[in-house]
Amino acid sequence: RGSIMYFNMVDMTNVANPITGQLSGWMYNCSLLQFQEQFDISIWNSEKAQPTSKRVDKIVHFLTYKVYRYMNRGLFERDKMMFKLVVTMKIMVTGNQLTGGDVSMFLKAGSALDVKVERQNPFQRWMDVKVWLNLLQLSRHAAGVDQMLFFREIIDFIQRNEQSWRNWFDEEAPEAAPVPDYEERLEMERTLGPFLRLALVRCMREDRTGVACGQFIERFLDSRFTAPVTDAITDIFDESSPRKPVLYLLSAGSDPTLSIDELAKKAKKFPTDKVSMGEGQEKVAREKNNNAFLTGGWVILQNSHLGIGYMCELEDVLLKTPEIHEDFRLWITCEITPRFPIGLL
Repeated sequence: RGSIMYFNMVDMTNVANPITGQLSGWMYNCSLLQFQEQFDISIWNSEKAQPTSKRVDKIVHFLTYKVYRYMNRGLFERDKMMFKLVVTMKIMVTGNQLTGGDVSMFLKAGSALDVKVERQNPFQRWMDVKVWLNLLQLSRHAAGVDQMLFFREIIDFIQRNEQSWRNWFDEEAPEAAPVPDYEERLEMERTLGPFLRLALVRCMREDRTGVACGQFIERFLDSRFTAPVTDAITDIFDESSPRKPVLYLLSAGSDPTLSIDELAKKAKKFPTDKVSMGEGQEKVAREKNNNAFLTGGWVILQNSHLGIGYMCELEDVLLKTPEIHEDFRLWITCEITPRFPIGLL
C-alpha cells in the first residue's frame, strides 16, 4: 500500500490543465522523504491491535487516509477527484479485483471505434453516436480477472426494454437509480459491481461520471474520502518547521495573507514581514529572511513566481544556514511555474 500511495503522489506531476494545457503538475512534486514522514506518522498514530495482521490492516487504512489528506490540501480543486480515483483503481488492480484493461476501458470507452465500420445505431431518437459507440465497447469488454462479459447482452436488453432504459438514461441522477435488467446482478457482484455501475454511467451519461466516481470511491474505500474537508491553517503550521516553509499555490482571487496574519496574531508573531517578489526585491527578501533567522520572526514572500532566482538560492540557504531560530517560519505564495525549484517543493 505504501508503494501505491507514494507512486500515485509522484504520478500527479504529469497532470495538465485540461483547458489551457498548462503543466500544473510540476507544482505537485514531492520527495520520498515527504512520504516517509507520512508513513512514520501512520505507524505511530494508528490504532494498536493484536494479532499482527490486524495491526497491519490498521496501519494500511490510516496511511491511505493520511496520504490522501496530505496530497488533497495541495491539489487544485479540479485534480482532487482524479487523485482519489487513481488511488482506488490502483489498489483494486494490485489486489487483483480489477485489470489494467478495465481501467483502460473506463478511460477510453468507445473512442477508438469507427462509426463507419460499426453497426448502425438503432436508438438515434434519444442516443447520440458517442454513447452508441461507448455501449458497443462496453458490450465487448471482458471485465475483471475472470474476464466476464457482463454487459454482453446490453444492446439486446435495450431493444427489448427500450422505454425503461430511456427513462434511466433521462434520470437526473442515473448513478443512484436502479439499472434496468441489471440491477440485481450488479448488487450480487460484490467486488466488480460498483465498478461496472460506474463504467455504465461513464459510457451512457458522461456528465454524471464525477458524481458516480465519488460513489465508487466511497463504496470501496470509505465515506471519509468523499466527505468535504478543509485543512485549518493551524494544522498546516503544526507540520511546518524553521527549515520547512509552507507553499501556497495561487489561483484567481485567492490570497492566504490574511489567514497567515490572523495566525501570526495568535502566535504573537504579528506583524509579519511581507515581500512582494519582483524586480529588485530579492535583496529585500534576503535581508528580511536573514533577520528573521535570528529573531524568530515570520516572513511572507508573495508572488514568488516573479522571483525564481531567489527561490533557487533559498533552497540552499534553508539547508545550509547553521543556526535558524526555532520560531522562524517562511510562507511562500506562488502561481504555477515549471521553473520553481524542485527542492523547495
